[in-house]
Formats: sequence, C-alpha cells, structure tokens
Amino acid sequence: MRNYEITTITRSTAKDIAKTEVLEIFKKHSINVTAEEDWGQKKLWHPIQHQDYGIFTHFKVNAEQSALEKVERDFGLNQNLLRSMIVRLNG
Repeated sequence: MRNYEITTITRSTAKDIAKTEVLEIFKKHSINVTAEEDWGQKKLWHPIQHQDYGIFTHFKVNAEQSALEKVERDFGLNQNLLRSMIVRLNG
C-alpha cells in the first residue's frame, strides 16, 4: 500500500451528499482514509458544469494502485463531483 493525497471539488449545492458519496467510494474500494480536511467553499477560477463555486476537501489515504484506478472511474461517474486530483506521496 502507498500513501496518496486526494483533493476533491464537489458541487456547493450538494455539500453533505457529495462528501458522503466520496467516502462511500473509498469504502467500496477498501481505501483507508488517514486524515481529512475541509477547505470550505471557494470560487472556481472558471465555471465547471455551470458551477461558479465548489466545496474543496482534502484526504490523505493508504491504497493500492489498482483501487485508485477504480476510484477515478467512479469519480467520473458521480454527478456531484466536479474535479479530483490524486497525488502519490514519497515513501
């Protein structure tokens, strides 16, 4: 297992639902969340799917590479998730 940081931007109109859906995706693929930070609502540089604002959440996780590929696929199918970024940490 490796350490990763995952940052998500979700619709501001579905804040609680979107966060729950993200956590369910992590649970579905056996991803262990070690830390979580809510960065709050921020204005987006440019509108994404007609949204001017998004809720930013940052997760630190332990996961297998194959599980993250499935998470990226599920993120793409989620209508409440505007963007996500996954970064592998050293070590």
